[in-house]
Order: sequence, then structure tokens, then C-alpha cells
Amino acid sequence: MWLKDWMTREGLSDAEMAGRIGEISAEGVRKLRFRTRGPSIRVAARIEAVTAGAVRAVDLEPVKRPVRAEEVSA
Repeated sequence: MWLKDWMTREGLSDAEMAGRIGEISAEGVRKLRFRTRGPSIRVAARIEAVTAGAVRAVDLEPVKRPVRAEEVSA
């Protein structure tokens, strides 16, 4: 399950989730929720514990944006 889906189901804000996880800011939770960055191993383990295993480390992997042709050097 993705973090944003779990947080929506539980009715938690980024700040509330950050408080439950510890060692992360609300902004850090927002980045994890929208999958723009991945967590540290410690934070991933805390999220898995806080969500009782509903959100796993693999669910927190950031989304990789596609590379455009003009970004690739010839």
C-alpha cells in the first residue's frame, strides 16, 4: 500500500505522520507521500512499524521520471 493511501485512510496529516515516525519533518513525509524521494533505512523501518506492515519499504520507492531525448548526451 502506498503511504498516501494509508495516511488518507487513517486521516493523518503530514505533521501527524512525522510525529508518529520520528526523525523526519512534515516536509519529509510529504516528499515520501508523493514519492519524490525515498526514505532512509531507519525511516522505512519506522513507517513499516507505524503502519503495522501495511506500507513496506518497497512501497516508498521514489517514482523515476522518464528521461527525455534532449537530456541524453550524444
